[in-house]
Parts: sequence; structure tokens; C-alpha cells
Amino acid sequence: MKEIEVKVKIDKPQEILQKLEELGCKLSQPMTQNDVIFVPKGFTLGEDFKGGINFLRIRQSQGRNILTLKQPQSNELDCIEKELDIDKPDDMIEILNLLGYEEAVRVNKTRIKCNYQDYEICVDKVEGLGDFIETERLLEEDSGQSAEDIQEESFAFLKTLGVDKENRQENGYDTLMYKKLNT
Repeated sequence: MKEIEVKVKIDKPQEILQKLEELGCKLSQPMTQNDVIFVPKGFTLGEDFKGGINFLRIRQSQGRNILTLKQPQSNELDCIEKELDIDKPDDMIEILNLLGYEEAVRVNKTRIKCNYQDYEICVDKVEGLGDFIETERLLEEDSGQSAEDIQEESFAFLKTLGVDKENRQENGYDTLMYKKLNT
């Protein structure tokens, strides 16, 4: 599957959540997600973007440990994504290091999710970065639809919730956090 996202920094998350409820969305309970992002040794987040490079993440959330592979395609928010549960995250970290990956950054957030039409919508409070809304849409890898078209459709929907175009983000939380910590 391919995950295509649009991410926007927001100032008033409660207003956005209220608008989503008015659309009939059933909001999840807030959940904590603690992510450790791994990149190939020598790779610099935000500087060395190339489609096809694999990024790995170990997420701890709701009593689960999930290993995720993300492989960006046309841009950082257009990724092939594969996930699986792991029982021993410390052993997985050792394996990733032996495979030539190193920890790049940690991202901790509180997330509220809902679904609307073809979108999974997440309202996130990211430690050190602030509040965001993102849409995620899953497509078959060979769907024929361009990521850019899907992202523009997604942003058009987000504009109906009152988000500001100048706050649109082209990077994932991992890159945003890395840039903040290393500039």
C-alpha cells in the first residue's frame, strides 16, 4: 500500500476537532505515540531526500510496538508503507544497527484520529513542534493516481476546516523535529 499525507500546522486544535464532529466524525480517545526513527548511516533528514530510500520507525503506542518501513516516492509525504508488530523492540534496534541504520530522531505525540470519506484524519500535539492536522489516504501502489493530485484534493478538504495554506508542511514530523534540533 501507498500512504499519501497532507500535514498542516494549526493554532486551534479544539475548533478543528469540533468541526470534524459536526461533519459526523467519531473521534478516538487521545493516544500517545513514541517514535524512534532510523535512517541509513550517513543520511541526513531533510537534506538527502531521494525517492526509494527506506526509513524505519519503531512506535510504542497503546501497549504495542510497531516496526514501520516507509519508502518515500515523489515526495516525503508520499510513501510505500509496511508495518508489523514486534515483541522485542530492543532486539529490533540491534538488528537495525547491524543492517546499517542509525537512530536519527525521536518524536513523541498525542494523537486523536477519525475517518471521513476516504481519509484517516489525525489531530496531533507533537512535543516540541506544536499542533497539526493531517490527512492520510491509502492507495494501491499501482492505482494510477498521482500523489500530487491526491494531496491537492486532501488540502482542499482541509481548507473547509479553516486551515491556513501558509502552514502546510512538506515534511514529516521526523524531518521537522530533526531540523529543529539541528539548526
